[in-house]
Amino acid sequence: MATSSATLAGNRVTSARTYHPAWGCWHGEVSIDGEVALSGSVEMVIADLTLRGTVLSGGAAKGRSHFRLVGGAGGWGRTLPRRSYANDAQVKVATVLGDAATAAGETIEASSLPSSAKVGPAWVRPEGPAARLLELLAPAAWYVGEDGITRLGKRSGGVLPAGVTHGEVDRARGTVTLAAESIATILPGLVVDGLTAVDVLHEVTPKGLRSTIWGAMAGATSRHLAAWRALLEQLDPDRLFRGVTEYRVVTQEGERLNLQPVRASTGMPSLARVVVRPGVSGARSTVAIGSRVLVGFVDSDAARPVVLGFEDAAGEGFTPIMTHIDAAIVRLGEGVLPGVRAGDLAGGMFACAPTQTKVLV
Repeated sequence: MATSSATLAGNRVTSARTYHPAWGCWHGEVSIDGEVALSGSVEMVIADLTLRGTVLSGGAAKGRSHFRLVGGAGGWGRTLPRRSYANDAQVKVATVLGDAATAAGETIEASSLPSSAKVGPAWVRPEGPAARLLELLAPAAWYVGEDGITRLGKRSGGVLPAGVTHGEVDRARGTVTLAAESIATILPGLVVDGLTAVDVLHEVTPKGLRSTIWGAMAGATSRHLAAWRALLEQLDPDRLFRGVTEYRVVTQEGERLNLQPVRASTGMPSLARVVVRPGVSGARSTVAIGSRVLVGFVDSDAARPVVLGFEDAAGEGFTPIMTHIDAAIVRLGEGVLPGVRAGDLAGGMFACAPTQTKVLV
């Protein structure tokens, strides 16, 4: 594994994971040795790769600091109001997306906007997360670059840097792991031994730097396997919805979550207003934006997505902002928890802040 240095806003990074999808926003989880207060726009450097993004959530605790980042200004998760357009000469896609970027506080590279594409003489922008508008007008054809600028179209492939070591490409799963001192060109679009990167994960650990690439699986590159895949999809159209997929929380609306897949190569869509069914009855949480969740589909039904689980204790998004527990009878195990109100206990309901550690119900 290659060794390398990493910094966030000039502070030394002890561990980090940054995800770079072929479409959508790059995002990351970062730990810093020491208690540091960061917010707003930040710059992160891993080896020779510079990332410009925004702090979504996180902070200092017990001598360390943990943050979740997203590429750009973090505005594509912002809810935009409904807006109507009318133009006898046709409403341009560039106008609609340019207005959305301005409202979201993001920057779109003007040269990447389609100059001739139109949506008709009249059009209504639906209310909802700004990213949903991008997916509506440019499905799987937009991304926030590592420089924080949003572009439409496909990512351009880079050149594999010299001195890279990697194992054999797993053709069936479409993945390969790299170790390199230079990672600035190890991004979606890069071709490694015939495997085109769709998702890239850079990991910084005390042991060094590692990059993992996921590309299109064998069925997308082999004519014969593609034929078999098409046949299986006809015989079992629900197969994509039988497993569990990792998603990232973009925004929360009440008790429901708006989600984007962590890896674009899974082929799974972004999901809006997904219900949460945790393993503890009566529990509901306000989760950290940018944290990861596990999503399944009830009875393999594409119309019934549900959040089944959250990050484990080692994950940066393990601790929620607030957890509420409702119960007919509440019994506290060891003393009275700070922040629990007597009125809440009488009604069988209380809220736990992240520092409260033990509750018996």
